[in-house]
Amino acid sequence: MISAYDLTLWVYNLTIIPVIFFSVLFIVLSAINLFVDRGPKQRWAMPKKLPFISVQIPTFNDPIAARCVEKCLKFDYPKNKYEILIVDDSTSLETQNLLKKYANKHKIVKFIHRDNRNGFKPGALKDAMKHTKGEILVIFDADWIPKKDFLKKIVRPFSDPTVAIVQSRQGFYNHKTNLISRFAAYVLMAYHSIIMPINQKINSVFFCGTAGAIRRKHFDEVGGWNTMSITEDAELSVNLLLKGYKNVYLDFETPSEVPDTFEAFIKQQMRWCYGNTRVFFDNAKRIMFGKGLSLKQRAMISYITLGNFIAPVIVMMTFFGLSGWFLGEPTLFNWGDIVEFFSRFAVTIGFIAMGIVTLAKRRKLNEFWPMLASVFTIGIVIAVANSYAFFKAVSGRPLHWYCTPKRANENAS
Repeated sequence: MISAYDLTLWVYNLTIIPVIFFSVLFIVLSAINLFVDRGPKQRWAMPKKLPFISVQIPTFNDPIAARCVEKCLKFDYPKNKYEILIVDDSTSLETQNLLKKYANKHKIVKFIHRDNRNGFKPGALKDAMKHTKGEILVIFDADWIPKKDFLKKIVRPFSDPTVAIVQSRQGFYNHKTNLISRFAAYVLMAYHSIIMPINQKINSVFFCGTAGAIRRKHFDEVGGWNTMSITEDAELSVNLLLKGYKNVYLDFETPSEVPDTFEAFIKQQMRWCYGNTRVFFDNAKRIMFGKGLSLKQRAMISYITLGNFIAPVIVMMTFFGLSGWFLGEPTLFNWGDIVEFFSRFAVTIGFIAMGIVTLAKRRKLNEFWPMLASVFTIGIVIAVANSYAFFKAVSGRPLHWYCTPKRANENAS
């Protein structure tokens, strides 16, 4: 009869296989990124005729949106060539009145308020389209702090008529708050520093829902925002790539806020995990077999949308690994066990290796130890939460929209 120890060891050895696969994948992607960075950078010419841009700022009880509006008013883009739409779902009258003042004071600002939250953020943006004049849509979440040259930079790739989306890099002004905010920033930093440049090379860039731009003509062609999706940005990205359009990544940074509480970060990660997984299953046939995509694009889109498959595997590996350690016979200074432990550890540290490359690229290697601490604490908690979200997505059970609270609102209100 199989013992409890043998069972835990069998499951552990089974789960470590996909973990090693993803670990090697992270290392390979990091290596590819280094070669991509060495290649010549594409330079985009300014369009001969500047397009009219609609800057949309979706808000929900976000007084900090006032800061974003003020930054947008200072863009060094011709004032007759852009408008600012405050797309407001706020239930707070104080916030409504604060933001409405900008529309009363500035002709280029429109204040659009809904008395419902149908479709949440994508629903609000979809409703705002009837008030939107721009050839190009630029979106900022309320906590972002765009620099004055943002529009001039983001508009350049649209000189190519096949470009549908242009996405910029996310920066962080609060990532040193605690381990939660550090881990949240490291995950996004790795995505923007390692994955996005590769996506740019193979035309698999995903819109991140903020600090990016969309050509309205192509946006309308694929049906705009899907209000049934809780990651409407990923859904839109896939639809545009399937149409054969180009999505571009520009490596310039715009500061923003990352969650610094467990509740906010966990719910944000669960929403992204669930939504991206549903994007894959809702579009699996087109992603895998539809026309218009190369093999590299299919592989990268599948990785981005289905990658959270690894979360439950990590949870199982951790649980059964620890269980086996407690159930096994205790041994002191068993060099065979020590060598085995470190050999297994060495082939499962791909994410840490990617983190080191990321920190090196961003000249933040002094943050290695906080990164390591956050990976082995916050990372495990997030893996548990994302396992739940992943299984809900696979089973087709709904996960409700959650608007990530912004700490900066406490000082703005």
